[in-house]
Amino acid sequence: MALASQSHRSSRSTGSYRQPSILFRPVTIMAFGAVVSLTGGYMMLRADADDGEGLSETSARVELHNTVPSMRATAQLATAEFPVTEPQPAALDQMVASAARRSNELNAVAEQTPATKPIDSPAQAEPQSSPTATPTATPATTPATPPTVRNGIDPNAKPANTAATAATGTPEAELALGLSLAASEPVKARQHLSNALLADTLGPLDARRASEALIELGRTLVFTPVYNANDPMFFQYTVAPNDTLEKIVRRHKIGCDWRLVQRINNIKKPEAIRVGQRLKLPKGPFSAVVSKRDYRVDICMGAGTDRVVLTSLPCGLGSANGTPTGSFKVRVGSKLLNPEWIHPVTGEHFAADDPKNPIGEHWLGLEGTDATNAQLAGYGIHGTIDVDSIGQDRSLGCVRLLADDIAVVWECLGDGAPVEIRK
Repeated sequence: MALASQSHRSSRSTGSYRQPSILFRPVTIMAFGAVVSLTGGYMMLRADADDGEGLSETSARVELHNTVPSMRATAQLATAEFPVTEPQPAALDQMVASAARRSNELNAVAEQTPATKPIDSPAQAEPQSSPTATPTATPATTPATPPTVRNGIDPNAKPANTAATAATGTPEAELALGLSLAASEPVKARQHLSNALLADTLGPLDARRASEALIELGRTLVFTPVYNANDPMFFQYTVAPNDTLEKIVRRHKIGCDWRLVQRINNIKKPEAIRVGQRLKLPKGPFSAVVSKRDYRVDICMGAGTDRVVLTSLPCGLGSANGTPTGSFKVRVGSKLLNPEWIHPVTGEHFAADDPKNPIGEHWLGLEGTDATNAQLAGYGIHGTIDVDSIGQDRSLGCVRLLADDIAVVWECLGDGAPVEIRK
């Protein structure tokens, strides 16, 4: 607009209007470009100063002051390279003066605009994607300091329910909560203690504490005819005409042996149950977890997150780390009472009623279900006459238990019941 107004002025010193030579147009374009560059350069300097990247408002003005003579020299050089028929120094002086006025106006605006503080956030401290982007003049607010978080737990957080928080916490928290509830709420305590033990991350001492507490809870919640209406793992049944314990277990598809129902209800003569008698029945399904580290067998009932440990039993394992690990199941048709046995190494034969029979009175064959143990054969869970071998590595690879303990395992685990052997 400055060039247009200059070309229509009537007070020209020459006294007459002459059409500029066509060679003057490049000079005009370059001069106009210099003005635009000057203004854009100043805005870039202002943007840099506002962004806190090392240029202050004072340095921007100095840079602008130094640029004006440079622009004059550039325009004169352009005039020398592209001579016109009639030199027009007055027009050039007018453009420079106009640019100077514009710079003074921008300086006045800058003096009235408060400088923004540099933003500490790394995301906002990055250079703008466009060099001509205008920074915002809104003062940045200092972000609130977040609370210190350790192990994913906010120390300032106030849980609404301590029991619910511990249920989703660490195994150590589950253990502490289970122990605290054992006397007042045994059913809840059993679930928390089972969660802690089955997580398989407790240290040996804590695992032993959880195991011992579950054994005590099992004596009152499991192996007693007293029925607890709050226990979701059991239900009551009324004996009907022609019922037997075996028929009842099979009809309800519990998955255990009928002798377990006899044990739970403290029945001396199974054939003597009477019509109308109330029995406490487990719901199942049953499974077992063997810990090689702790020489322990955990008998479980239920599935998923509701699985609980009914009791824990000490065991012996294979010499030279001979007991395999992984997922197994009880091989169909392998459960035997008072079995005969042939030693696989020496070939020595032991009759069913031989008191020297090393495997005792119960046998459950195991079948691997992992790719790494599916080909294994001959392993099982059985009793032993070598009491001192419990807690030791002395077997040929099988899991061995004391006579009374293997009876419980044999009664709980039916054909196909899952057995996990952990390191």
